[in-house]
Amino acid sequence: MTPSPPEKVVHLNRYYHFTELMRDPGIEGRLQRYQAQHDATTQSVLVLKPTQKESDKIFFFFHGMDGDCGDAVVVRDLVTRVGATVVAMGGRGPAWLSTPFLADAQQVIRRYSQGFLGFYLIGISMGATQVLSLAGLMADDLRASVLGVVALMPGTNLPAIYERSANDRVKNTVLNSVGGDLSLLQARSPAHVMYHYKGGLPFVIFCREQDSLLLADEMTPFMTRLRENNHPVAAYLVAGEHDFTYENFDYQTAVEKLGTHSTEHNPPLRVRLNKT
Repeated sequence: MTPSPPEKVVHLNRYYHFTELMRDPGIEGRLQRYQAQHDATTQSVLVLKPTQKESDKIFFFFHGMDGDCGDAVVVRDLVTRVGATVVAMGGRGPAWLSTPFLADAQQVIRRYSQGFLGFYLIGISMGATQVLSLAGLMADDLRASVLGVVALMPGTNLPAIYERSANDRVKNTVLNSVGGDLSLLQARSPAHVMYHYKGGLPFVIFCREQDSLLLADEMTPFMTRLRENNHPVAAYLVAGEHDFTYENFDYQTAVEKLGTHSTEHNPPLRVRLNKT
């Protein structure tokens, strides 16, 4: 048997961003609990919002396979620079497109999106895969209210990931999330549900071109089909394996790309300013 490659970790610089968040008087953060309607378990949600003004935008953030709702600290710029509220779920672990996850996501989105004229979905790695599927799997009223999707290093073909991912744990958690049912895995895969997106829904997609965990080779046909179906796609194609190490990724610039057709080969990064 050929040994598996070394475990690869998506490093989100959580400590750096958490420290910066604690120093930022412009952000209010609250960790809240809710009872999941699906199974009555207690789950967590982190809410970040501006301290000095009301938000007119709301983003629902979805974390990677080994993360939790606290990973939302990496997108704190959406609060300070875009003026948005960010709501991040946690608690289910490597849930991928499990039934409990789908139920939780719709429950949280329905509750926290009240009072907003639509909402945005944003996710990293497993979370990016989730947002691409949620946009086509949610109830009709929620699908109609999605204003844009930002997917950073997503997988688009879950059965292919189960068969070909370079990471055995990714394979196992993907399959276990649907109880071993390959037909259900296919039915919930972004490549399958994309035909249920609302018309003209815009996307920003960041992809590592050598991603062997979530299969970069599946991204080009996925984005091609999106564009053929009149979905604006702004793509960032960056060399390298499955990794997200940025401390200064420019989420504002990425979000501003929603609604445009473009392909860039460098990530949007904020200029670092020397602190005195």
